[in-house]
Amino acid sequence: MAKFIKFKISNATTLAAGGDYARDVLVGVDDIENAADAVSGAGVYTVILTLKSIVGLSDAAIANSTIGGRILTLTVSTSPIAAGNPTAITVSQNMPSQSVIRALTANPGGVSSTCQLGVDGNGVVAAQGGTAAQMYWSSAVFSSNNDL
Repeated sequence: MAKFIKFKISNATTLAAGGDYARDVLVGVDDIENAADAVSGAGVYTVILTLKSIVGLSDAAIANSTIGGRILTLTVSTSPIAAGNPTAITVSQNMPSQSVIRALTANPGGVSSTCQLGVDGNGVVAAQGGTAAQMYWSSAVFSSNNDL
């Protein structure tokens, strides 16, 4: 099993522009507790990875007996350089979180396993008479949450 999962972030933002630029993001396999899909009302698909790292606790969190944790939110696009919301994914194995699970359980024989997304919609690509499009990771944002 690999020690890291690699997410290739594809967008048109350059390093010089700062922010969430195109790059590879490595996450330790042992640091991932959960992978969950989320879809906004606008059709934006994201995967929320809950990581094992603990963050500083606020007074309110201590009073409510909650701990803080790190989160990696990965956004999905149908374009490697622009925002493009996927068509509603109707094949469960094509859900973005399942790509993370496959990368976690892969045995690449190396140090990292690349998390590659599948296609959107009903999973039928143009070569088979369908309209499903390849999906890409377009954004990776680390954050902290004191309510985990």
